[in-house]
Amino acid sequence: MNATGASTPHQRGSRFDVVGLGESMLSLSRDPNSNGFLWDVAGAESNVTRNCAALGLRTSWVSRLGTGVAGPMVHEVIAGAGVDLSAVTFSEDAPTGLMLKGPPGSRSRVQYYRRFSAASQMSKTSVDIPQCLDAAVLHLSGITLALSESCSDLVLALLEAETSALRSFDLNWRPTLWPLKAPTEFLADVANRADIVFVGLDEAEAVWGLSDPADVRALLDRPKYLVVKDGAVGVHTFVGDAVRFEPALSGVVIDPVGAGDAFAAGFLYGIVKHPDDVQRCQRLGHVIAMSAVTNRNDVGRPPEWSTIDQMLDLADQDWASLVYTDGLST
Repeated sequence: MNATGASTPHQRGSRFDVVGLGESMLSLSRDPNSNGFLWDVAGAESNVTRNCAALGLRTSWVSRLGTGVAGPMVHEVIAGAGVDLSAVTFSEDAPTGLMLKGPPGSRSRVQYYRRFSAASQMSKTSVDIPQCLDAAVLHLSGITLALSESCSDLVLALLEAETSALRSFDLNWRPTLWPLKAPTEFLADVANRADIVFVGLDEAEAVWGLSDPADVRALLDRPKYLVVKDGAVGVHTFVGDAVRFEPALSGVVIDPVGAGDAFAAGFLYGIVKHPDDVQRCQRLGHVIAMSAVTNRNDVGRPPEWSTIDQMLDLADQDWASLVYTDGLST
């Protein structure tokens, strides 16, 4: 597909449109059609960059992998999506993380094996910070904060560095990664250092006890764009004192894992190409999220741009009644 939309002056001066930094894992799940297993690659930041690459953006993923069997497999999949991996390094003494996925709706849906992983070795001295910031947008998440003290320091260094790049931060609350109670003040402080913040309303309630998007904005008042996602209902996007709600698309959900990363990718594409059109950013986020949930893998196949543009240009009433079906809409 060819991306549409004119490049912004900011974008033209950067090597990449979107850079994502974080851990990716080999993901295993049972094959519903046999007694075997299916494998894929899972990782919030690489999911974002893979989706952005599918939309036509220049993307890069920064991380560390093990040299064992899993690392090269993960590397091959992400590189195959058109993502630049020149900043990915390999560890001889630490493994690539592993994620086991149960069937949708199961009590233990996801189980991680990522303690002391290669990605947890990343630090502000081992990662090329200027290369990470040579982008229109650098995408980070709360997952990386929890991997290790050195990873947490790296995220803070990237958020504090002097740069023209926009810093994007997805809370991505994973309670199993935090051994103690939620570090509420710390996470709010980190989010307030970013320019673009994504947070699910369910996450805001779990971490900060907030169930109203306006209260989330009161807490996270510094980001230029605050995107509060309310599941299948829609998203509230705050820009300054203004807020815009855009309803989500309906459709058959095969597997909800990856929806948030896909939404972030669509929204960030909009920020790179159409930074003043919040509605377009939100709608494209919804479209790409549906491309993820209508298949079993974390990253789906987006519709052709001709179809996407028709969807984005719909009148509000037509958008609200739109049904997404595996790359098609009715």
